[in-house]
Amino acid sequence: MTELANALQKSRQMIESALADARTELAALDARRSELEALIAQGEAAVGSAQPQVAATAMTLHEALVLILRENDNEPMTVRQLTDAVNERGLYRKRDGSPVEVNQVHARTSNYEGLFEKDGAVIRLREESSMVTAHADSITHFRDDDAGFFEWLTECPEGYFINADRNPKPNYLVLHRPKCPHFTGGQGLHWTKDYIKFCSRDRDELEEWAAGTVGGEVTLCRSCFG
Repeated sequence: MTELANALQKSRQMIESALADARTELAALDARRSELEALIAQGEAAVGSAQPQVAATAMTLHEALVLILRENDNEPMTVRQLTDAVNERGLYRKRDGSPVEVNQVHARTSNYEGLFEKDGAVIRLREESSMVTAHADSITHFRDDDAGFFEWLTECPEGYFINADRNPKPNYLVLHRPKCPHFTGGQGLHWTKDYIKFCSRDRDELEEWAAGTVGGEVTLCRSCFG
């Protein structure tokens, strides 16, 4: 029964992950379509072949915010940065045609909690990069799960893990061992928030993922491999 329950749970997690990826992809396509419609409308207006009002209404505010964050590789941005980006590109206007205001962006991201997550003064999308999920089943990644990460460290003392940016980048992929002195539990510390962990019992497997998926070589932790 335990194996069956685990299989069902794993299947559910895979389906939920696939649904989240599909919704994110759809939102990005909708945002891109709206941006292109706005550009087309502006171009037609410039040559006098159409009325320009489509550009002001083609994209919703949350679609514009999704577009900007995705183009910024989902790096955290402040409400002010998002507001300025929307206005500079003319992606969204208020009903009276005036630029969007900071309080609107703040309210919209709060209303769409399933789409945006806030960390203090900054905002990012609630999504995982395809690089995060594109790995072998024998590799486990921990994102916003400190308890799970430290449990893995205890259960796999002979394993390895890569410390990477939340959206992995080729220039920061640091390989560690579970007993690395830099990683210890404690109140107020968040080890899998801004940086996430990719764990495996097989070092070669992790290095192949780093090179093949992220496009970078791992850097060895001096404390673990010195």
